[in-house]
Amino acid sequence: MVGRRQTSVSLFLDSSILFTAVNSPTGGSSKLFALKDIRLLTSTYVLTETEMNVRKKLEEYHLERFFRLVEKLEIISSLPERKELTKAKKVIVEKDAIILSQVKLSRSKFLITLDKKHFLTESVEKYLKPKKALTTKMFFDWW
Repeated sequence: MVGRRQTSVSLFLDSSILFTAVNSPTGGSSKLFALKDIRLLTSTYVLTETEMNVRKKLEEYHLERFFRLVEKLEIISSLPERKELTKAKKVIVEKDAIILSQVKLSRSKFLITLDKKHFLTESVEKYLKPKKALTTKMFFDWW
């Protein structure tokens, strides 16, 4: 496993990871932000969704933590082309298709998510290949 740490790994974080990191400073999602030789990526779409959920479901002081974590992220602002989005919609629910297509087009090696129901499926695995969708636990077991 030490060999894996010699090169930088890029992770695309979905909104479930970011929201959980905001809400739980000591949990696995938060620990991703402390790793060395890891590039953390997300999209403006994920950030918008997460900020909306933080404002709606958490306390106001969580917003400060949200913005501190955002500073550590590389943000992808481009949207996928319609053709790619259409392909993604065939393998995942429509609301997650934009995230899935952004992961596929990103420079990330892994999508890190807590949404097992939608992202950890055989059809998503085939769509993302050679990239992989993992939970934080799965990633730390690999790392």
